[in-house]
Amino acid sequence: MFSSQGPTLRELAVQALSSVEHGYDLLAPAFDHTPFRTPDAVLAPVTRALRRLGPYRTGLDLCCGTGAGLGVLREVCTGTTVGLDFSGGMLRVARDAEPAAAYVRGDALALPFGPVFDLAVSFGAFGHFLPAQQPAL
Repeated sequence: MFSSQGPTLRELAVQALSSVEHGYDLLAPAFDHTPFRTPDAVLAPVTRALRRLGPYRTGLDLCCGTGAGLGVLREVCTGTTVGLDFSGGMLRVARDAEPAAAYVRGDALALPFGPVFDLAVSFGAFGHFLPAQQPAL
């Protein structure tokens, strides 16, 4: 399930007992080697479907984590792509993976920009929000 490059059991336990932000900061360097990263088998069909629905100029990956969704946006957007995440650690890893994107550390419940994106994607993040918070997303 985890590769040798993934987190140890101890690291996962510390992450689980931390705040969401701090936990993801701790997990960030090994996150892509866990089953929590959105698999390419999900990202590829989303990319194909979005290509058929486009074109898109600008794109936002909401709660971008290590940037897996930014790869989708890179394939379907002709202009600026932005990754937003609460975790500085995850943003550092994403920046290395997708250097052409812009990055914003912020809260998905209080976006620091208006309706400026043609397309927004999010993979695997909504489970971190309480049901009462989800309408704000």
